[in-house]
Amino acid sequence: MLTQLRGPALALTIAVALPTPLLAWYAHTQHGAIGIQAVLFAAMICWGSSLGALTLIVTYRRSPYAMHAAMAGIGLRTGIPLAIGAFLKQAEGPLAEAGVFGMIMAYYLLTLLVETVLAARLLQSAANVSKAS
Repeated sequence: MLTQLRGPALALTIAVALPTPLLAWYAHTQHGAIGIQAVLFAAMICWGSSLGALTLIVTYRRSPYAMHAAMAGIGLRTGIPLAIGAFLKQAEGPLAEAGVFGMIMAYYLLTLLVETVLAARLLQSAANVSKAS
């Protein structure tokens, strides 16, 4: 299973890593060091939740529960960033002042796009394998 997750995980990691220096630079100019922390925190939250969703899909893609895993992945990928972002915004701490919720939303949209494409490819390849069998 881990070997099947390696390629999609690498693609997701690269997609999250590419805009991070630019976003960190912008956040640093606006909020200082805490802005960089907000960017890195948002990146890690969204990357981790999308990686969890991909893990569910890879684990169950060749089972009768593939669509259930995809739906659970949507809940995981969406629920964790939104819940953490809402909590931090409500807490009104330094991360909230540095715009962590906006950063979470930016990374959420990026990881949503990338993870959806990767999940569709994984599920399509599993469907092609089951048709050939």
